[in-house]
Amino acid sequence: MLLSFNRYFIKYIFFSKTRQKLLFLAFIGLFLSAFALLVLQSSMEGLQRSQIQRSKAAFGHADIIFPNIQIKTANEMVDKLNEQGIISHIEYQIELLLKHGEQITPIMAHGVRHGDPVPSFANRDEKYEVLIPFDIAYKLGIDVGSKVELISPGHIDVFFDEIPRSISLFTSDVMTTRVPEVDHFHVWVQLNSILNLIEDRTVNRIIVRNEFDKQDLKNILGQFNVQYQIKTWEDKNQSLVFALGLETTVMVFLFVAMNFLVSLCIISGLLIFFRKVRVDLSSFWILGSSKEKLEKASWWLVNFLSLGSVGSGIVFGLLFLILFERFGGDIMPDIFVDRKIPIHINAKGILVSFFIPYFISLFFSWLSIKQFKKDSQYLDIVRTVG
Repeated sequence: MLLSFNRYFIKYIFFSKTRQKLLFLAFIGLFLSAFALLVLQSSMEGLQRSQIQRSKAAFGHADIIFPNIQIKTANEMVDKLNEQGIISHIEYQIELLLKHGEQITPIMAHGVRHGDPVPSFANRDEKYEVLIPFDIAYKLGIDVGSKVELISPGHIDVFFDEIPRSISLFTSDVMTTRVPEVDHFHVWVQLNSILNLIEDRTVNRIIVRNEFDKQDLKNILGQFNVQYQIKTWEDKNQSLVFALGLETTVMVFLFVAMNFLVSLCIISGLLIFFRKVRVDLSSFWILGSSKEKLEKASWWLVNFLSLGSVGSGIVFGLLFLILFERFGGDIMPDIFVDRKIPIHINAKGILVSFFIPYFISLFFSWLSIKQFKKDSQYLDIVRTVG
């Protein structure tokens, strides 16, 4: 009976001359909701992921910060970490002043050794003296080969007077990291140049360059009698992480609100639909079907339609994303870092895109069936027809 019931009413909804267009449009709305939610989530996830990866490529996945330790000890720690698959290297970070001609600007200098697993823009076959981002170079009028001066106000020489120490270097390259906060403030210098400037043979941090388990990292560092502090990329960029999470939450909230509007159409469509077919339901009741069976059959019918609408939206959304990722060109203007929208499809996005419209539609469908159950008296309907 359930199969016959569903077959009859599906034909009525989609193929009857008096089919309920509002209900039909409501299920199309479910399809579009699932489709749009999946596409938008995957696009935003791709953009956020791309931004995070660029930032981690510049800064690393974590900093192990020390008060200052000897290079020999730091090298032993790096060797231990690399043996356990935690790719890392030593670095000295210090705030300096960069001077070119008559212009000067504050910078954060990263002292790294040639050949270490540093960012791709600093990991070069040829040796370099200083790598300067384009934004800083444009501000100071620096070009490749320009002579610049690094000044450390925190270190002074007493000769004729107390003057800050400085060192002159030649600009090996002007590059871009595609991360605004890096391009405006950070430069990369050979480690020996920084150590000669401060006249010290210590480093103040180890940079971790890949994903890692924090407990494994602590176990390795615990073998050395040194004080340290671990700061992950997320710890250093809490505001950005919160903003990206809030962006995703607001987007999902807006789609939930949109699904509530679609569900209002479902309620109206189902109430009108059940009012039109109440004589047919009464006929099933006369032929021996109980009210409970008819209500269960109605519930499964709506459940099937909702499942089909949302499921087809997910399938078409996945096909669209796959085709867009393969054949989509550079659609964003030149001012954007990602001119081609990156796509990242994950299980979480698929499940959220499926279950939000599906469960909302089921809830409002249940309300519609419950309301119809209160209003429908099959015996009165039969008497009216008679």
